[in-house]
Amino acid sequence: MLDFYLLIPCYNNLEGLIRSLRSVVYPKKKCKVLIVDDGSDVPVTIELLPADILQQLQIEIIRLTENKGITEALNTGLQLILERNDALYTARLDCGDICNEERFLKQVNFLNENTYISLLGSLCLFVDSAKKNRFVYHAAEKHYVIRKQMHLKCSFIHPTVMFRNESLKQTALYPYNFPYAEDYAFFFELIGKFHSHILQEILVETEVNTEGISVKKRKQQIRSKLKVIKHYGFIKTLIFVGLLRQHLLSLFPYKIITQLKRFSFPH
Repeated sequence: MLDFYLLIPCYNNLEGLIRSLRSVVYPKKKCKVLIVDDGSDVPVTIELLPADILQQLQIEIIRLTENKGITEALNTGLQLILERNDALYTARLDCGDICNEERFLKQVNFLNENTYISLLGSLCLFVDSAKKNRFVYHAAEKHYVIRKQMHLKCSFIHPTVMFRNESLKQTALYPYNFPYAEDYAFFFELIGKFHSHILQEILVETEVNTEGISVKKRKQQIRSKLKVIKHYGFIKTLIFVGLLRQHLLSLFPYKIITQLKRFSFPH
């Protein structure tokens, strides 16, 4: 029995994938990295990965014949993980993100000791490509506060999470009707049925990518976030505040929002 699968979607970012894999530290026999190649122009294969990574990690690659988007890539991986039923948890990471060397040990230990928790995240350090602007994404720690906070923003940064596979038997996988905010909806679904927690320490570093989905598809993402809040929200006052917040964010360019975060939550 594996402790967890590490699910990594990849599209035309072999360099970022290798950088991320080198940051993964955990006993090789107790975890497996499942890479879903979402139709990259040059297919990701085991032969393209450096020898030191292959010595360090168990790696399996699934290849989608064409680019179908992150939701399809994630669900393809999750369906395989659930069918095999040979791991307690699934962790997430995106190409280019860097893990603290103790990340997975701390998350597995926490979930082992707190069996009522199904979804676990951590704080996250955002760094721009020049590594000049840095800010920490803060979120509530306890479940009852997280449930309220989710009306205002997604408390969980996707590459920081680890969740209990058994819980997915009672929920849906990543939904397709909230494009570019499928993770927000997925987490809202999970916390509606199970307990969650966010470790108050930085366990993942993620790059602020001006070519990433959150920037290039920002308008569509905000529209989907509005739909998520309306669909999953359960406190009327917070639904109103959350919708208002998203509308206000849409008025400001992404660069300004990033600068405000850097000054408000420096590292």
